[in-house]
Amino acid sequence: MKKLKVGVIGAGFIGWLHARVFSESFGSELVAVADSNPSLKEKVEQTFGCRFYQKYEDLLENPEIDAVSICLPDDNHVEPSLFSARCKKHILLEKPMARTVSDCFRIKEACDKEGVRIMVAHILRFDPGYRRMYDLVSSGELGEVLHISAERKNSRTLAARLKGQTSMLFYVGIHDIDAIQWISQKQISRVFAQRISRINSQWNSDDCIYILANLEKDAIASIEFSWTFPEDFPAGLKSKLELYGSKTTAFLNRFNMGVEVYRGKSGTPSFELPDIIHWPEANNRILGDLKYEIEHFIDAILNDKEFLMPLPDAISAVNVIETIMRSYTTNEPETIPPLKFS
Repeated sequence: MKKLKVGVIGAGFIGWLHARVFSESFGSELVAVADSNPSLKEKVEQTFGCRFYQKYEDLLENPEIDAVSICLPDDNHVEPSLFSARCKKHILLEKPMARTVSDCFRIKEACDKEGVRIMVAHILRFDPGYRRMYDLVSSGELGEVLHISAERKNSRTLAARLKGQTSMLFYVGIHDIDAIQWISQKQISRVFAQRISRINSQWNSDDCIYILANLEKDAIASIEFSWTFPEDFPAGLKSKLELYGSKTTAFLNRFNMGVEVYRGKSGTPSFELPDIIHWPEANNRILGDLKYEIEHFIDAILNDKEFLMPLPDAISAVNVIETIMRSYTTNEPETIPPLKFS
């Protein structure tokens, strides 16, 4: 059985999970991991039995590697992607594709030129709940999509951890922007956004961003992102998606995922709602949406199949995010500029 030989660039939280899935998959072999932190060398070698590079360029020059997973911070996606394309490595790139539409097109053009395939890792495309919502629309069971309500909320500890290194919109909001356009099969055409920053201002981060959006064919959406839950909030995430159609209505809730953990001594109760959807661990293996996503990438590369996350959709999501940022800066509704794909 042929295996895809993979390198992972970036061994932070999500990069480590990528490395684990590639090392555990029957369809891939983890050849190397690259990270700028040299103290990770021993841990990588002992955990995965693979090579460690401090410079991603050295990893990309390894002729044994067929594909790479780029799991770096949002502001460091462009140059590693361009270098990967020049080295003719197929790419799984963590979302967002880049922070600007112009940089997205730079990456796309480099991959097109070198004949390299690239998929942006929008994990909700591989969430069975979100896929079910898509199927309700695609089959016609929901009818015409009239309006949508979406939210994605986290604890303020996320803002404290990131310390302004990235925007709430790019870190979490882009999930729902893509999901809304994909599931409704309508493009967002105009947005009006407002934001507030008080408790997270010390981190140069927003507390909440609220967006009213117009979609094609007169549909509308309300979207809310926030990092204001208290530090002891029992779940890492509270998200929802509500679809209101001409025939029926559908609700998706990602808060209590089915497991409730109560711990602590008398008088000091502790309550936790663990994630059992995105990357749960069972029997010493990473499962869930992330596993589905990575194994889809492996299968698509090895067997020349279409990606479930088309590249134009990833660029479109960045285009909407850029426009949202423009709207809350001008305090005016802003029209989404059209994109041209060659």
